[in-house]
Amino acid sequence: MDIPWTEMVRYQQQVQKLSRLLLPPRNGGLTTSECELLAWLYFYPEQNTPVQLSQQSGMKKEAVSRCLKRLFQQGCITKEKQAGDERSYRLFLTETGLDQLQQGYKAILTPFYQLLRNIGPDFELFLTCADRMVTQLEQTGGTSLHETL
Repeated sequence: MDIPWTEMVRYQQQVQKLSRLLLPPRNGGLTTSECELLAWLYFYPEQNTPVQLSQQSGMKKEAVSRCLKRLFQQGCITKEKQAGDERSYRLFLTETGLDQLQQGYKAILTPFYQLLRNIGPDFELFLTCADRMVTQLEQTGGTSLHETL
C-alpha cells in the first residue's frame, strides 16, 4: 500500500505537531530528556552506564552527557567509578532524583491522561501501535528509522 507523498507529508507534520503538543512547557524543572534518563535508571538500575542509557533511550551520547552533567549538578544522580576502568562509571538515582522524577512525570504525563480521558480507546490503540512500531524497529537492529531503511 503506497500513500502519495503529499498525504504522507501531512501525516508526518501531524505526528510532529502531536509530539510538540504532548510535551509540557518548560517551567524551570527537569527537561523531558532528563526525566527520561532518570526513569531509565529507576526502571533498569542494572543498565546504568552512560553508553547503556544512550542505547536504551535512543538519545545521542552527547545529549546523554549534557543531561547527566545537569542531573549530577542538581544532586539527582551519583557516579561510581568502575573497577579496572577509570574512564567508565556507573550511575545511581538519588532520593532527590526520585523526587524530581515523580514531579517531572506528573507534568509530562498530564497531557497523555487528558487525551486518554477525552479520546479513550482510540488513544489507547494509538499508544499500543506506537509501542509495537518501536519494538519492531528495535528488533530490526536500528535505533533510528534511518538505520533501518
